Amino acid sequence: MSLRRRLTPSLQTRAWGEAVVIPVIAIAIAFAVRPNDPFLLNASFPWLWLAPVLVALRYGLAPAVLSVGILILSFVVAHLGLPQLHLRELPQGQFLGGIVLTLLAGEYGSTWILRLRRADQMSRYAAQQLESLTRTLHATRISHDRLEQTIIGKPVTLRDSLLDLRRALGTEGGALTEGLAARLLHLTAYHGGFEQAALYALSDGIIEDPPRASIGAAFVLDRTDVLVTRCLEKQHTAYWAVNSLKDEQQSAYLVAAPIQASDGTMLGLLVVASMPFLFLNEENLLTISVLLAYFADDAYATRMAQEALATLPHCPPRFAAETVKLARVARDLGLESSLVTIAIAEGALRDQILDNLMTLARGLDDNWRIQEPGAYRLVTLIPFGNRSVAEGYVERVDAYLEERFGIKPGPTTFSVTLREFGSKDALSLLSTAAGARHDV
Repeated sequence: MSLRRRLTPSLQTRAWGEAVVIPVIAIAIAFAVRPNDPFLLNASFPWLWLAPVLVALRYGLAPAVLSVGILILSFVVAHLGLPQLHLRELPQGQFLGGIVLTLLAGEYGSTWILRLRRADQMSRYAAQQLESLTRTLHATRISHDRLEQTIIGKPVTLRDSLLDLRRALGTEGGALTEGLAARLLHLTAYHGGFEQAALYALSDGIIEDPPRASIGAAFVLDRTDVLVTRCLEKQHTAYWAVNSLKDEQQSAYLVAAPIQASDGTMLGLLVVASMPFLFLNEENLLTISVLLAYFADDAYATRMAQEALATLPHCPPRFAAETVKLARVARDLGLESSLVTIAIAEGALRDQILDNLMTLARGLDDNWRIQEPGAYRLVTLIPFGNRSVAEGYVERVDAYLEERFGIKPGPTTFSVTLREFGSKDALSLLSTAAGARHDV
């Protein structure tokens, strides 16, 4: 986390701070303009009440109540402590009207703040999913290209390597251990072609020392290097190029790439000191960035869903992490999501049915395929989909299976269970979905 982010006050702190400061400033201005009538009781319009109304519209009902309390308290203090102002008793009509106006504005503000938070959460979730999907697509393309170029002596595929790293992350709880760092570094070196590099872990935006893994001759990291500082500030890959550095700037490295998840969380930093000249191109740097980002997404998902994965080790980390995230959103913002479990009965077409059902997911939907003895299920996560959306998906599944395989829901074919998030925690949702208990 950068110093600027740490010094920036949170929205809640700023709301309560402005709820105090704005009415105080309004009273000070009124006192400077009309020292004999600082509360503008004799004015043609109660201008002073614009302060709590502004707070109400900006931050909602609770901070607005605090602003109203400051106005009333200020009047009482002035009435008792400043007799030279000749303030009469509390003007009940004006103050009551101001309070009612502030409460109405506060209710309006709170409603729209909640709507904006919901819209922002949905937008950020879609953006993260798009970022993750883009990285996955690029990683698949790279794997396909490298597979075509692979010779018998080096039969390494990118997909297998990433799956091995994902399994290792589950074992290590998502932590960037020395063993995982070494495997990640050798994977990126193999596909990126660099010869001398080191991989560092980050803690609260601070680079830890020594490096978790290194390749080639060891070197001491210069934390003030222009590429390192640029990478940490901009949070994207920085590399040496003729037109990327100013005349007076020099760098001891060629590439500095962040290990950053889709939500912006930085787990580490890759610093490359030496690589062949022909490998220093945009396509190769994009390959390195995608590999690091893919690993970071898996690590973040494993950390986020550690409790669920401890109980359900076969659940995909990203599926568990998205369920945890959406369960929190449903609890805090009331944005409903759903889980749909399709249990396939015994039969020769079970695998084919699951393969076909995997293609019915919408853009943001995610699938968890369960194939265990006596249990063939497909659990589909429907983000921001309430019961009506999930029921529409279920109807689509029923129609597809009847048209494609000629089967209808029943004890000898398949059954569908729908679960809404509500106030339930992610672990109970995943457990019931995996066990196919008909609790809804």
